[in-house]
Amino acid sequence: LTPRSIEISRQHLAVYGEGGDFAITDGENLPFADESFDVVYSNGVLHHTPDTAGAVREVHRVLRPDGQTRVMLYHRGSAAYWGDIILRHGVLHGELLRGESPGDIMSKYVEFNESGGRPLVKVYSCREARQLFSMFREVKIQVEQLTRSELYFLGRVIPEKIFQGLRRSVGWNVIITARK
Repeated sequence: LTPRSIEISRQHLAVYGEGGDFAITDGENLPFADESFDVVYSNGVLHHTPDTAGAVREVHRVLRPDGQTRVMLYHRGSAAYWGDIILRHGVLHGELLRGESPGDIMSKYVEFNESGGRPLVKVYSCREARQLFSMFREVKIQVEQLTRSELYFLGRVIPEKIFQGLRRSVGWNVIITARK
C-alpha cells in the first residue's frame, strides 16, 4: 500500500457513505493481535512479497477461528504467463536468452508504474497455492480471468463452452478461499 492507495480507498468508501481504518504495514509482520479478524481479503498483493509463505502465515495468525480469507495470486499455468511472458517476451524477443528471469519480464510488462518501478512478481501453480494455505482446515482453489484476446486467433473461433473451460484452467488468477 501507498499513501495514494489509501487516499483512493478512503474516497471510494466515502462515495458509499462508508469509512474504514487504513494502515501501511508489512504483510509479513502484521501489527495486529492474534485472531483479530473474521475476514482477510487480498487481491493481487501477496505474490509481490519476498516471503509469500510468511505473509500467508500472518493471514492465518490474525484470522479468528472459523475466519475466512480470499486471496488472488498470479497463475503459473496461465495462457498469459506462457503465451505473453515466456513465449512472446522471453523467447521471441530474446529476453530469456539475455539473462532476464520470468519475474523480471513480468515486472516490466505486467507490473509497471509511472515512476518506472519494477516490483517483485511471482506466479504460483494451483498445487503451490494449495501448499501455501495448507495450515487452513478448508481450502478451495479456482482459476479465473481469461480473455479471448489472450488466446490470440483461437479466441475468435473457439465455442463459448470451450472458452469457459479454458478460463477455469489457464486463467491468469488463482483464487484461494480458505477457512481457518
